[in-house]
Amino acid sequence: MSRLRRLALLFLGFTAAVALLAASGASARPGAAADGGLVEVVVTLPQPSLSEAILRDRGLAAHATVHHRLNVRAPASVSYLRTLASAQRTLQARIRAAIPDAAVHWRYGVVLNGMAVVVPRSQLATLSRIPGATVWPSVTYHALRDASTALNRTPQLIGATTIWGPALATAGQGMKIAIIDDGVDQAHSFFDPTGYTYPAGFPKGNTAYTTPKVIVARAFAPASETWKYANTPFDPQYSDHATHVAGIAAGDHGTISNGPRGRVAVSGIAPAAYIGNYKVLTVPTRDYGLDGNSPEITAGIEQAVKDGMDVINLSLGEPEVEPSRDIVVKALDDAADAGVVPVVAAGNDYEDAGRGSVGSPATAPEAITVAASSEGGSSPADEIASFSSGGPTPISLQMKPDVTAPGEGILSSIPPNNWDVWDGTSMATPHVAGAAALLKQRHPAWTVEQIKSALESTGDPVHVPDTLTEVASTREGGGRIDVPRADNPLIFTDPTGLSFGLVRRGSTVARELAISDAGGGPAPWTVAVTAQSTPRGVTLSANAPTVVAGSTITVTAATSADAAEGEATGFVTLTRGTDVRRVPYWFRVEAPQLGTDPHTALAGPGVYRGDTAGKASRVSSYRYPELGEAPGVPTNLSGPEQVFRYDLTRPVENFGAVVVSHGVGVTVSPRIVEAGDENRLVGYTGLPVMLNPYVGLPRPTPVVAAILPLTGEYDIVFDTPAGGKPGKFTFRFWVNDTTPPALRLLSGSVRRGAALKVAVTDAQSGVDPGSLRARVDGKATRFTYERGVLVLRTARLSPGSHRLSVQASDYEEAKNMEDVGPVLPNTRTLQTSFVVR
Repeated sequence: MSRLRRLALLFLGFTAAVALLAASGASARPGAAADGGLVEVVVTLPQPSLSEAILRDRGLAAHATVHHRLNVRAPASVSYLRTLASAQRTLQARIRAAIPDAAVHWRYGVVLNGMAVVVPRSQLATLSRIPGATVWPSVTYHALRDASTALNRTPQLIGATTIWGPALATAGQGMKIAIIDDGVDQAHSFFDPTGYTYPAGFPKGNTAYTTPKVIVARAFAPASETWKYANTPFDPQYSDHATHVAGIAAGDHGTISNGPRGRVAVSGIAPAAYIGNYKVLTVPTRDYGLDGNSPEITAGIEQAVKDGMDVINLSLGEPEVEPSRDIVVKALDDAADAGVVPVVAAGNDYEDAGRGSVGSPATAPEAITVAASSEGGSSPADEIASFSSGGPTPISLQMKPDVTAPGEGILSSIPPNNWDVWDGTSMATPHVAGAAALLKQRHPAWTVEQIKSALESTGDPVHVPDTLTEVASTREGGGRIDVPRADNPLIFTDPTGLSFGLVRRGSTVARELAISDAGGGPAPWTVAVTAQSTPRGVTLSANAPTVVAGSTITVTAATSADAAEGEATGFVTLTRGTDVRRVPYWFRVEAPQLGTDPHTALAGPGVYRGDTAGKASRVSSYRYPELGEAPGVPTNLSGPEQVFRYDLTRPVENFGAVVVSHGVGVTVSPRIVEAGDENRLVGYTGLPVMLNPYVGLPRPTPVVAAILPLTGEYDIVFDTPAGGKPGKFTFRFWVNDTTPPALRLLSGSVRRGAALKVAVTDAQSGVDPGSLRARVDGKATRFTYERGVLVLRTARLSPGSHRLSVQASDYEEAKNMEDVGPVLPNTRTLQTSFVVR
């Protein structure tokens, strides 16, 4: 089983979708999911969405919300959405005038103001120039299942059973949990509808897949997808992850499982809650299950808000991209503004990437981001799962994760009416989604931020395995959730966690922490800083020894001129008697050295020469993430480095570099960082590692890139691993490579024994020789590749016609991961025939 199961995301519309153009074939076409040259992107308009507008306009909020929850059917909401729809129709007309082949697939108005538009890839630049249109790139996500929890134990561990009461009076009745995933099997016995009735206004979607328990069933497939189950809410061949997740969140109380743990009674965390099935992962792939892209995932989020869901569960993710260019992060934050609680898996990447491995969309500031811990079966409870991703977020440097929940060895439902034990933050996340539903039922007036605060400030410590040592706040957030304590938090904090970011030596950084009453009354709380790790020369202090609800304290990080570099983690604690509330914090003391290295400006794309011999050795490590993501990627770079600088003046999809040659024995390892700071790696793609799961498993490769970067200055650094030999090297630099290599058969007829030649060229990042594959008559065949020509021998081929398939990727493909759609956008396959004479 792969470390991550592939999923894809896209937006959800608030009106019916328009049918899209079908893609046409070609003799030489991009790989896997090129859609005949069509691409789907989200286009937003300047006017705020409904969820944003209620934050800015108190008059609108007064008429469009009830108990801090957006009512999309209120007359004020309907009127505002009509205004947005009118502006969208005007923009759509402009788009069609400029690009006649454009078609609208989804429309948004609640969490976004915009449309998902399908256009020829060649027309993206034209689309971006249309007045009033902001174009967001498509992003692909996957389900975060690690591969191996236990619902006969975990509800009691987190205290859910106490909240239910002996008669299950408050077990989530009336709450609606949206499972945005790969499709729920509504027929599973864990979702037995006996005793349930549909709430008013339901069922919704495809009612052939709904029951009085699973009350919504929708699918969000790309417009041109032809898979027979793409538009059905459950795929009998590929859907499984969502069913496991839904069972953890809201499986029926006391269901008998005859699974791998024998005959046991199991229960979801909010067993009386309803389930909404939003299948946004709809496209089958050869090795990674169902896939989905950002327009569809965003559409699922939008529809869940419109349908009146109370909680959204997203057990999916990929490495963080620049948050301001991540449309799914924006949609989640806007859903929270609309009063829907978004709960997202932190990721399963700590063992490979270390600190700074929390992925998107868990990087959404308003979401509750969930880490995973043990559940107390084969090992003690409340030990951090080794795979559970750790903070800070690698690009935005937020204090994440927010909370922890059981995510190891979780027993839950899988199709068809079976049971299995899985590991992953995917399994921890629905524990928190169910807990949020319990709190929302009991406290309908609480805001999303207050529910998040209640869960985060009241958690239990999570430990390093086999010890009593508490893990860093960046592994656990506020700790393993305790629902009874969260049910009576006494106070709320805003924010729920504190990030001071990167703090330079000799500086101070302050953050405000607001305290509000949650039923605890006016008595003061004692303020203290409980540090877990503090570099030498650093102090963290509050401006007052006590605080009362309704007031604010200022917390200040101060560093001396000679402070040691390192991570600072811990908690701001608020204590009154035996009650303790914790606010996790993080920052790093830095003294960047890269800016003191001389640098060479890159004028633009091309091939450049470098030489690390004789250069200074000022930098030995880069972050975040801190580790290499694959065995063999060096992390101790204590040899000399050479710096090249590029000034990015316009938004692009990507830029990057690949080492194409080096001197004998020379070792050179590239990185991309924000200019002058080795602590501002551009995320995973700035590491020399192959990240695209459709190309293969992560492995070292001398390729680095920035995906969806902001404008500004960046350093491309070529460093020398410890013990390595510095020296001369050559690299290729590219900007905005969105086109696969060109393939052309040079002759359709050859003599038997003569060479059959195929030209394989790429003008941007260059052809990756390791990606080349050739098949003759369906069988893999040997070939050579040199100077842009792939050569196959024909001595063993019989006279006559033969089929030829050649596949090639460029170096950018190694960095596309699952944050770039469609699948393999920088790969092309030539399908043709030739004759042997």
